Amino acid sequence: MINYSDPQTRYLIDYANLKQGLIKNQNDFLSENKFQKFLNKKYLGFPLVLPLGIKYFDYSGKIKKFTISKESAKNYIFNCKSNNYVGMKIFFKYGNKFCTGVRLKKKYKKDFFLIINFNKRLIKSINEKKKNFRVSSFQTRNIPHYGHELIIQKLIDNKKLLFINPLIGIKKTGDIKNDILKKVFIYLKNLDRYKSKIIYGPVICNMHYAGPREALHHTYIREQLGFDQFSIGRDHAGAENNFNPLDAKKFVIKNKKRFKINIFFHNGAYYCSKCEKIILKGDCNHKSLDGISGSDFRKKLEKKKTFLHARKNLQKYINKLGKNLFN
Repeated sequence: MINYSDPQTRYLIDYANLKQGLIKNQNDFLSENKFQKFLNKKYLGFPLVLPLGIKYFDYSGKIKKFTISKESAKNYIFNCKSNNYVGMKIFFKYGNKFCTGVRLKKKYKKDFFLIINFNKRLIKSINEKKKNFRVSSFQTRNIPHYGHELIIQKLIDNKKLLFINPLIGIKKTGDIKNDILKKVFIYLKNLDRYKSKIIYGPVICNMHYAGPREALHHTYIREQLGFDQFSIGRDHAGAENNFNPLDAKKFVIKNKKRFKINIFFHNGAYYCSKCEKIILKGDCNHKSLDGISGSDFRKKLEKKKTFLHARKNLQKYINKLGKNLFN
């Protein structure tokens, strides 16, 4: 059983992803030289490195240690000003000493293969569905409101099949729990309008909250999994208002020659009072737009209050799931 409550499990998941070939431009934890290359070339994606003292690994061989400065991570990975940014705190949780040359301990090989086989089943499902459909990936950390549903509808137009494809690795405090996210999207996919059109198919992979760099990292992963299309929206892989909401989109567009997968870009969902409906930004020319926020929806859920821009029956169902919805 994979222990998602243990933050060290993050590195077992990273290792499995690397060995399975899901991480483009990396096949193992980075050495010091390769890490420096990643720092200077953001298009390579998010740099996966291994700190000292992680229980899953044997450090007794000829390992090579190196140090990563917080200044370099702030400036080149997370583009933040504070060491207290959530991405920084995760990255340096076990100190600033990292290494290569470790081996996975034998007693954790079963957990390693649980991750490998889970993601292998996802790849098999994608390939089977591609025989009859163009297959899209929708990554989300949120319980769906009507804005998400509009994005989903656009993604399943023109004979596409949509995988609700969240990352279910280690996430930050405040994110929706994996089991809650699963129950909510299974509820949604069983509605008549979505039957046979969407599949709940998560991937075991971690969030790093690195904004634009991680948006490209996620694009590479979806390409390696075999998807035809991936969705990138407002503030993809961001947190704590650290990034400009459109930075991720701009960065992925800038690097579009580095991947073949099609990207469905959007600038977020809004309620237009003139159109009297929810739209994606750019769908109309009106200025009377009110943003629909997943964060606002979460706050309403925490207080057991109704959110105007989400299905009432879905919210009633969520309230029955109990109080503990978040990590």
